[in-house]
Amino acid sequence: MSMVDEPLYPIAVLIDELKNDDIQLRLNSIRRLSIIARALGEERTRKELIPFLSENNDDDDEVLLAMAEELGVFIPYVGGVEYAHVLLPPLETLATVEETCVREKAVDSLCRIGAQMRENDLVEHFTPLAKRLSAGEWFTARVSACGIFHIAYPSAPDPLKTELRSIYGQLCQDDMPMVRRAAATNLGKFAATIESAHLKTDIMSMFEDLTQDDQDSVRLLAVEGCAALGKLLEPQDCVAHILPVIVTFSQDKSWRVRYMVANQLYELCEAVGPEPTRTDLVPAYARLLRDNEAEVRIAAAGKVTKFCRILNPELAIQHILPCVKELSSDSSQHVRSALASVIMGMAPVLGKDATIEHLLPIFLSLLKDEFPDVRLNIISKLDQVNQVIGIDLLSQSLLPAIVELAEDRHWRVRLAIIEYIPLLASQLGVGFFDDKLGALCMQWLQDKVHSIREAAANNLKRLAEEFGPEWAMQHIVPQVLEMINNPHYLYRMTILRAVSLLAPVMGSEITCSKLLPAVITASKDRVPNIKFNVAKMMQSLIPIVDQAVVENMIRPCLVELSEDPDVDIVFEKTLQSAGPVTLEEVKDLSAKRKVIEETVNKTSKVTDATTIGLTSACEQDLHRLRQYLPLLFNLVHYTDKIKRVSNLKIRWSSGLISQTLIQRTCPKFFQVDNIMFELGMVRFVYAVKLRERAMELVSTDFKNSVTVYREASGVFHHLSHELLPSLQLCLPPGKLPELTSPLCSCLSLLCLAEGQAVTTENAEESGRSASLLSKLHFGISQLLSEAYSLLSSRPNGEYKDLSTRFLEYVTTMGALHELKSQKHLAEVLESEDRVGEAVGVLRRALAAAKKSTPSKDDKWISIFKKEREEVAKNMAKYEELNDSMMLQKIPIDREIPFPKGVKIVNLIPYTPKRLERELRFKS
Repeated sequence: MSMVDEPLYPIAVLIDELKNDDIQLRLNSIRRLSIIARALGEERTRKELIPFLSENNDDDDEVLLAMAEELGVFIPYVGGVEYAHVLLPPLETLATVEETCVREKAVDSLCRIGAQMRENDLVEHFTPLAKRLSAGEWFTARVSACGIFHIAYPSAPDPLKTELRSIYGQLCQDDMPMVRRAAATNLGKFAATIESAHLKTDIMSMFEDLTQDDQDSVRLLAVEGCAALGKLLEPQDCVAHILPVIVTFSQDKSWRVRYMVANQLYELCEAVGPEPTRTDLVPAYARLLRDNEAEVRIAAAGKVTKFCRILNPELAIQHILPCVKELSSDSSQHVRSALASVIMGMAPVLGKDATIEHLLPIFLSLLKDEFPDVRLNIISKLDQVNQVIGIDLLSQSLLPAIVELAEDRHWRVRLAIIEYIPLLASQLGVGFFDDKLGALCMQWLQDKVHSIREAAANNLKRLAEEFGPEWAMQHIVPQVLEMINNPHYLYRMTILRAVSLLAPVMGSEITCSKLLPAVITASKDRVPNIKFNVAKMMQSLIPIVDQAVVENMIRPCLVELSEDPDVDIVFEKTLQSAGPVTLEEVKDLSAKRKVIEETVNKTSKVTDATTIGLTSACEQDLHRLRQYLPLLFNLVHYTDKIKRVSNLKIRWSSGLISQTLIQRTCPKFFQVDNIMFELGMVRFVYAVKLRERAMELVSTDFKNSVTVYREASGVFHHLSHELLPSLQLCLPPGKLPELTSPLCSCLSLLCLAEGQAVTTENAEESGRSASLLSKLHFGISQLLSEAYSLLSSRPNGEYKDLSTRFLEYVTTMGALHELKSQKHLAEVLESEDRVGEAVGVLRRALAAAKKSTPSKDDKWISIFKKEREEVAKNMAKYEELNDSMMLQKIPIDREIPFPKGVKIVNLIPYTPKRLERELRFKS
């Protein structure tokens, strides 16, 4: 519903929906609370709506979460700050529920409201709320109470302040570990509001209690408080109270506590001063770098450059460098990767001599590491070393290793090297470059990976710009032109791309004498895609050459290409238009169809006027499809009686879907004389492009990405349930798998799963509760399981041409999210001190993961392996915790809790649009 229409939405319906059995209706109504409030007015909102929400007994976490979020911004709807206190009762109720994410959002909203309330209202309404929650019988209320003390305390009178400090001290000693954890988490916020006279007495007493807690989950949160408290205390007090705790924690029996210390240690160095850092914190940090647990070493290694910046170079060389040398050959690839990502930053800190003597051997060792991420992390930061030691030493020591990496079996490593080559070339100079790296630049043009070939072509352009046209004419152009006759058409395409990039740099004379003749020769290539690319290139060459060259060489070539026998679909030649208006409309349709065909075949990258401002190629493709589809639908509408036109020759190849991993092979063209076939295939391409666009948006705009995934799902669903059932009888034998209902239904579910995966990743980054993450991950797994079953349940041979990589992608992604779901479920159980059940969940998860076959793609194998290793480590730690402290029984299979899945991403229904223009045809 549009924003204009929303105020007119019937308020009674919205209120009724709050009581509806359908969760989605209740959720929609909660999200429109502001509309209800505006319609009711401030007084009725205070007297009717807020009491109704306070008594609302909804048991769905999603609805409660939405309510907690909405109430946090509700002050304007109840009459302003003067009446803010009326919002406290419903939030107080929400702050006591069991679901963690609901409680946290309720506390956030309470803090937001409390920060705006008047002082007397805080004393009269907010502080009693904090006291009630602190005295709650169930631990959830006391957990929430810890998060609002820093709001209640500043405005309280002195006797009440004393009482609040006493209550917080009791929360720090609560019987429930969850309450003590909440008290530890919020101690820094509370301490920031305490008067300095009480800081060293009351607060430090609470801090001491938390640091000696028998639960490691409480102690590790106390570590976070060290840095916050250290900034509030004077340096001498920080040394007396905080420093001993940190040194003790660095040797704590729990690896999780040591991990937190490794993350926080460098922040404390500034608080305690140089001398305590040298005597106490440096030895503690060295111990962490040599810790038995890989996770601790990873955290410590990732902070090594920041820590060394605080120290003087001599201290870093004496105490830290020996540990760094050991980490460079650590047994864990993740430790080495963490070290490689920061170690280059140590060069400016240590200076030239120390870098050459101590760091260069470590760089060389990491450059030869067997794990590609380690090598990539080193390569990407080489410029930091060059600034310190100079290019001569860099070339002598590191260049041989770089040359070796240029032929690395992992294409991403080769890509990183290519992108670094122009910078390296400018630093090395032309002579050294020719001897050592020139041959590699040509070799990359014939790489098996398209991204490498594309990067290699761009690399030649940048080198020509760096060293000049004369150098390029001698060292690049002859070798490039030799490759234009390569027997593999993909390599010939790459050479054409390189020529088009080099032409503007080389200038008119060299382009006319050397490059243009080669391009004209390529226009007679036997492969249509090559000829398409030549036509595209000609347009880019016109501004470079003289008009006479355009008339004598380029124009004849383009005329010859325009008469190529490999013709396209031309509607106006087969449909007999009854009048000039219809003829023009059909010609427009043919032109747009031509653009769509080039889009599918990837033969045109020329930006037309209608796509100016759309930077993404996929976005441009979608724009063109949205222009074509309404015209095509209108044609279908007016040719209903002549859908079958024998001369129309509508042809599609399933090879267009090879990019999406759906087809195993590229079969012959399918030719059908039914315009509905064209409509189905174009809508399928439109859905594929929407999914592709959603993937592009993941890293920059996750909300929009999810929306586009939902749109793609809607188009696939439309194909499956509305268009394809009526089209099946018209398709030839051996029909395309794209135009079958089961596959389109499968892809619709896959898009929903991918959209929910994006939402879930964002929820993880936002720190959502493990309970919610478990449900979201399992919901993804359920969607993918349903998608796979649609194909696997079909008769044998029906989908024999489907790519195994596509099927592996669906099953691997499903197994991965099921594994993540069980991992988060175990975290929930462990936080509730049900460690035995957590161990059972992880054992079951690992057993299932071993049975699943991951995709053969290196990236998926790495992700799946990493997740399994993390689950195995969590299980080992939970088993150790259970054996040493909890002593709980590990339940049998049927007694182990199983994740509950939620599906929060729904498809957006696709409604075809028709450009309503009257068309008339001769019968």
